[in-house]
Amino acid sequence: MPRKMSTPSSSGSTAGMLLRPLVNWSLAGMAISASVVFILAGLGAWLGDDSIIRLDDQIQQLFYLNSDSRLYLFPYTSFITALGSFKISAVAAGGFALLFFMQRSPRFVIYGYAISGSFAMMWILNTVLKEFFRRSRPELDHLLVVHGYSFPSGHAMISMGFYGMLFVIWAIEQQRHTSSGVWLPVLCGIIFIFLIGLSRIMLGVHYPTDVFTGFAAGLAWIFCMIKGIKQSR
Repeated sequence: MPRKMSTPSSSGSTAGMLLRPLVNWSLAGMAISASVVFILAGLGAWLGDDSIIRLDDQIQQLFYLNSDSRLYLFPYTSFITALGSFKISAVAAGGFALLFFMQRSPRFVIYGYAISGSFAMMWILNTVLKEFFRRSRPELDHLLVVHGYSFPSGHAMISMGFYGMLFVIWAIEQQRHTSSGVWLPVLCGIIFIFLIGLSRIMLGVHYPTDVFTGFAAGLAWIFCMIKGIKQSR
């Protein structure tokens, strides 16, 4: 019998079926990430402003670059924090997504959509949440020029939700090709993400609770995207 050729419509239908779990979990991820931020904000309101301010102050005293002996770290800290900026993360998102799409493999196509979606959703969600809460920046000398509101930290959300997705993909591929486990991508991811968040505190542009909340929101997104990737394969 002659071989049945796939039509563009059937190919599009197959792609849609493949990506449907990822889309569904992306929607769930946005809702859950936003809920995490509101829950933590509610917890902060329940504890009281004085308790939160005292906690923020205690952590800032440990890490803020407020002395000559600490300022020598400024070039390194500013470089690390730049990795979480919109421009650099946008270049990274576009580059990795293009690289994945060029592989022409269903698995890597899913990775491409997961990466581009993670970048877009983290920045959109963070912008909306900042406009809702409108928390002012710390009353410290900002060692970098910053704009907008403080809560939750956009750098923390993008480092966890977007860059964290890259490390998750690395871990998934590592598990597929070797039996040595995923400890290397997990360890590298934890260090990289933590340093970006810490840099915001060291530069005086975010409260520690901003960073923690951004991490929590990004982590909730990551868990949902892992579910979506697993169900899409």
